[in-house]
Amino acid sequence: MKLIALFLFSYLLISCETTSLQMGKKTIYEPNEQNQQIKDLEESKIRDFTNVTTFEGKNISSLQQKYGDFNFSKIEKTFEFHRYNAGRCRIFIQNYANNKKIIHVTIYNLETKETYSEYQKNNCT
Repeated sequence: MKLIALFLFSYLLISCETTSLQMGKKTIYEPNEQNQQIKDLEESKIRDFTNVTTFEGKNISSLQQKYGDFNFSKIEKTFEFHRYNAGRCRIFIQNYANNKKIIHVTIYNLETKETYSEYQKNNCT
């Protein structure tokens, strides 16, 4: 008798679980056409970083005032590393952590793997 009761209880438990799994099915995220249009619009708004290399030796805040906040930053004891996304290019800025003076600005093209001495928008779009 106990074996039959255990079997029935197990059967009811399993059938309830499978039913609740099917009913509780939920989609977390599905991109739609509007989201894709917003992403395409953001990618088309590439900022013009002309004269970005002239900021070497200046304070990092002057660079941020002209070009806005960084897309990525890493702060260590001695140095800070920052990055701007500029289409196919990345602009890397290195400065001292203590006095915030920019040491070096590097412009790197991700597709061609080239480094440029000056920013040119047509190289990065």
